[in-house]
Amino acid sequence: MKKFLATLLTTAMTVSLLTGCGGKGEPEAPEAPAQSEDAAQTEDVAPDAGEAEDAGQEEPADAEQTGSGSYAAYDAIDVESLRGTSITVYTHMGQRVLGEEKKDEQGNTYRDESTAILAQLAERFEEEYGIHVDFQISQTESDIEPLLQVQDPAVDVFTNPNWPVEKWQSYAEPYFTLEEGEAIYGEYASVMPNDGEYIYSLMPGKAYDNAVVYNEEAIKSVGYDAIPGTLDEFNEMCKKLKEAGITPISLHRVENWPLDTLKGFANYVSGDNDTFDAMLKSDTPFNEDEPVGKTIKMYTQWKADGFFEPEMYTDFGVAMDSVAYGDAAMMLFGSWVVPQIQGRVPEGTSPSVIKFAPAPDFGNGRLVTAAAADNYSIGKGSDNKDAARLFIEYIAEDAQFIADSGFIANKAGVEPIVPDLYAVIDEAIEKGEASTVLQAATTQNKLNNEEALGEANLLADIKWAGNLFDALDVTKPDDWSAYEKQVQTQNEAYAEAKEYLGYEWIGE
Repeated sequence: MKKFLATLLTTAMTVSLLTGCGGKGEPEAPEAPAQSEDAAQTEDVAPDAGEAEDAGQEEPADAEQTGSGSYAAYDAIDVESLRGTSITVYTHMGQRVLGEEKKDEQGNTYRDESTAILAQLAERFEEEYGIHVDFQISQTESDIEPLLQVQDPAVDVFTNPNWPVEKWQSYAEPYFTLEEGEAIYGEYASVMPNDGEYIYSLMPGKAYDNAVVYNEEAIKSVGYDAIPGTLDEFNEMCKKLKEAGITPISLHRVENWPLDTLKGFANYVSGDNDTFDAMLKSDTPFNEDEPVGKTIKMYTQWKADGFFEPEMYTDFGVAMDSVAYGDAAMMLFGSWVVPQIQGRVPEGTSPSVIKFAPAPDFGNGRLVTAAAADNYSIGKGSDNKDAARLFIEYIAEDAQFIADSGFIANKAGVEPIVPDLYAVIDEAIEKGEASTVLQAATTQNKLNNEEALGEANLLADIKWAGNLFDALDVTKPDDWSAYEKQVQTQNEAYAEAKEYLGYEWIGE
């Protein structure tokens, strides 16, 4: 998740958790998982960095505890010796700690503490193991990087930065080997942050990503019981919604990051799971006959047709409210946003009115991304790595917490709870009406493409999509001259950056 760039964050603060109730048994050694039906349909994408080695290999020189970087580190934990200790968890997932931001009848914003599910889990963890959890909530994912650079011992657990592998190696304790991860999490282990030998951040759930989050009542009001299966039918539904005074798609264009979902939809356009990385294959990736260029053009055509909000929403919460209340029909996002919108529906409305469906067929069938979900790492400088690992494994074994987070527990031996939000997608897959593609692993091609976009001044703030999307003047929806000029400008800048850096596609 990439997944949580959209989580609404608070200013940095510490939240101390009191003892709660509940508990779990002692951790058990994992069993080898059976491959799920969904996983069997996905593409097998392995990192380029090399083959996994046996679990008994020599540990890195800077590993301070026996078994660090191997699952043996979990099996060897002396739980009783950890009672009375504490760990600090740095996270940007403020809503899971403080509760979701909601508005009362007077329009005042408040925190719904009943939705503070990570705080509640930490209370249960303390009750079980006698280990106290402090949370530090960050405004951005990069806030804690200065602490990680000096291996601050207070950073025991942190969540989900989007880093190149070199930073993972520098900042995160190796969690276990890739081979061990695959034995416990199946092929989803290959897309957890890893260097081909070690996994550096555990992603204990799996999820569907880059799909259509919609208000069922809104589309039914214009005669549709489900999201249409073809692009033409989808566009026709959007026209009817617009004519009925309902915004078809809530985009939240006041910021650029929502356009990052274009990468997933470009995969559906191409039928592959590495379309963004594969920009390196071309000097003209923004042309409309290329997957990324075609997808940006499709989004911009929706803009020309008036399918997005006519006025920019002030923040993402307001954008989610628009779908919750049926003022807008849809969002094009991942599963993480569904429970947040469900929690915002008007009083007296069932949260089940918010549903999640595969995208329409853009030419290669109806597809949905199957992704490893959630993200927890042990700080390399942590002075309580055993307790940190125990906490992360506690999360991985709590199927209800993972389901409440909008994901499906994926650890071998843990009975998953499938959130209702996946019902539409599961049914479509079972009927053969949709299929999954595995989220692509981070490869050198991806890193090189991002560096080329950065060199071309197109990476930061999603300019590779935003500059094109913004080039179209909605008051002149038939005038694409500025857009086409921007396509040429970006192609030239990208080609020059590739040549300067000496980057080309690294073949299989």
